[in-house]
Amino acid sequence: MVEVASTILEFILVFLIIYFGYYLLSYRKLKKYDRKRSPVNIKYLVLRYNLDVVKLGYKRVFKTLMLCDSFIVAFMFTITRFIDNIYVRLLVSFILIFPLFAGVYHLVATYYRKESE
Repeated sequence: MVEVASTILEFILVFLIIYFGYYLLSYRKLKKYDRKRSPVNIKYLVLRYNLDVVKLGYKRVFKTLMLCDSFIVAFMFTITRFIDNIYVRLLVSFILIFPLFAGVYHLVATYYRKESE
């Protein structure tokens, strides 16, 4: 029971560190939406799912993606924490990161697509 609680606490701590770091480094610098200077994750949603970021709110979509990215990094850290070999840990992370990003971004895009209709 103590191990489960420490794992959950570690997940929350990593999530908060990544989120606040991302907030301090990226969110505070946001200006108006510019197609050429927008982050890659927003470009991906616009090109792949044809979302109208201006209509939905650029900062709102960016905040959602900040939460999703922080969740993905914390989840990957927690899942691979049990692997002791660093090379195997990197290989597992590399294999799992792309489907995890695709799945989470798909859920975000379907949510925003339903909301915009």
